Amino acid sequence: MTNPRSPRLAQTLLVVLIAVVGPTFLTEAAEPDRSAVDAELAQILTLLPGRYSGDLADPADPSGARRIVLHHKIVRLELPNFGEAVFFHQISRDTLDSVKPWQQKLYVFDSDPERRRNNMRSFIIPAELGLANFEADPVRLARVATATSPIAAGFWGFPPGCEFRWSRNNAGGFTARVKPRDCSYESAAFKQRISPQMTYEVSKDAFGIEDLLLGANGKPLFEGRGVLTVTRVPSTTAAVLATSRPEEWRRLDPARTVYMELDTGRVIFELAPAFAPRHVENLQALIASGWFEGLSINRVQDNFVTQWGDADGKKKITGAAAKLPPEFERDWSADLAFTSLPDGDVFAPQAGFVDGFWAAGDRSVGRIWLAHCYGTLGVGRDTASDSGSGAELYVVIGHGPRQLDRNITVLGRAVSGMELLSALPRGTEALGFYASSRERVPIRGVRLAADIPPEQRTELELLRTDSPSFAAMIEARRNRRDEWYKVPAGRIDLCSVPMPVRAVSNK
Repeated sequence: MTNPRSPRLAQTLLVVLIAVVGPTFLTEAAEPDRSAVDAELAQILTLLPGRYSGDLADPADPSGARRIVLHHKIVRLELPNFGEAVFFHQISRDTLDSVKPWQQKLYVFDSDPERRRNNMRSFIIPAELGLANFEADPVRLARVATATSPIAAGFWGFPPGCEFRWSRNNAGGFTARVKPRDCSYESAAFKQRISPQMTYEVSKDAFGIEDLLLGANGKPLFEGRGVLTVTRVPSTTAAVLATSRPEEWRRLDPARTVYMELDTGRVIFELAPAFAPRHVENLQALIASGWFEGLSINRVQDNFVTQWGDADGKKKITGAAAKLPPEFERDWSADLAFTSLPDGDVFAPQAGFVDGFWAAGDRSVGRIWLAHCYGTLGVGRDTASDSGSGAELYVVIGHGPRQLDRNITVLGRAVSGMELLSALPRGTEALGFYASSRERVPIRGVRLAADIPPEQRTELELLRTDSPSFAAMIEARRNRRDEWYKVPAGRIDLCSVPMPVRAVSNK
């Protein structure tokens, strides 16, 4: 391996290393059916991500009496410059999201025919790069993503020939092995030629490893302890949220929080001035002028939108603009903390989350926009792009109509009370409009939270979309391992990722 380490430290790190590297599924005699290879690889890529913890006999203790607790976090990342499927693996002693992990690895799968197809290569991430938990840090993740390869990013790679081969095992999972004849290299740390002999196991319930380093004489440099297995931590949304840290949540800003009062209760919206500053400012002016007083919900189209405003089109706008230039998208600048969705998107080259909103974009042209998912708050307009102002609003109540992206200004999303809008009677006229004024749902008031007394506000906090718990929640939704689920999907689309909200605790 390039970049030497001291023998003692190298031995310790290699013992606890869960270097899950490389399925090739090839034999020396013949090449298997390609579809079978791809199917097995898909299963491995689904099983591999997860959070694992376990109490183990310390492999560095010859007596076997001392025990340690190890935590392992394996997360899939969007790093297309590195390979088709890339995973970050962090090994820690104190906690799953340790800021001082024992070891960090990067695993790269690709199907380049020149690299023994469906191979997975392994790289060590040096501690001095300061990349602990970088999968949840948009700035550091973006910095790594600009590198052309793991080596270019400063990671340490095993020499050619050290790739691992996976095969299905009798326990319903997969086993990866590398044998001394497949991989050996000159070690500056041990001052001799080293041949690793490694076994890794992954299943729906656990992850295991056995690492042996054979010296130039063919004998182990330290005593092995068998396969060290840790248990997969239950991965459900409820479990993730229950263990989230207080600092991973943020309170709603009253200045960009809108309350819409209906007879049935309060609907709460969070505005997105980072994406639609002029429309947000205009909506605030409309609210201040009392524009929405006496207006109503006039349209409820099944599996599409609920819309409100001036049904008759006769009310005059005062104190705000009647139309604005569109804010369909914006520059993708460094001030946006973008959390990438690992599975990509149908509607855009990149998809993910910015400050609590679903977002999509194209890094190659430097443009980003808010996506239409369930609960998205948008500005109604006519045919002309500049015909919207915020006087007519809608919220998505069905499957995300992503064809609207970059065609309508999105200025926020509902964070509470969506059931009050999605459960309304459907309109019977074209496009779901109500046929008569009697069917319309009256709006009793629209106010900014900042303009009402604190004791009348609904105090909520949202899980930060750039937090480790949000990343863990995405993984829990991508690979459902609850007892009820028999086949985890292994991926998720943008609008299927929920945005957790909870009441503020006064404790």
